[in-house]
Amino acid sequence: MKHIISLLLLISLGITHLSADEKKHIQTTHELGWMNNLEEAKAIALKEKKPIILFLHSQRCFYCPKLIEQVFPDPKVQKFLTEHFVKLDLDVATGSDSIEEDTADQAPERFIVSMTPAILFMGPKEEKLYRKGKKHMIIYGFWKPEELITWGKEALKRFQKLQGETYAK
Repeated sequence: MKHIISLLLLISLGITHLSADEKKHIQTTHELGWMNNLEEAKAIALKEKKPIILFLHSQRCFYCPKLIEQVFPDPKVQKFLTEHFVKLDLDVATGSDSIEEDTADQAPERFIVSMTPAILFMGPKEEKLYRKGKKHMIIYGFWKPEELITWGKEALKRFQKLQGETYAK
């Protein structure tokens, strides 16, 4: 019995001496309020009359986890995106390339991109935010928090200009 108590004491002491990095919990997009179902996100966006920000990622992406760890949790980014957008996160990887099996083939084929991370801005009914409906407003790569907010403001401006009457609050 003494050995078990000693072992438990040693284990608990070891846990309290973990470095800050080891204790730090990396949030997931789900924990940050991002949805992962396109149809549900569209329904909420329609109800709230907000555009959608769609984060497209894959397992092989170097910068995707960095966006999740360093940019999305930023308080200013969180506040801005939550206030103005419905946040949607879809895995564009297919089958065994997916980070988790349950998110494989999550993104419809029309959203498959050749490079990740990709952030796409669109209306609640998948309306495109460029004139004449030729293409979606999409940005690729890693963006610092203030840069992502700048892109978000541009998307809001385009959404209001092209869809403002349709989704007037």
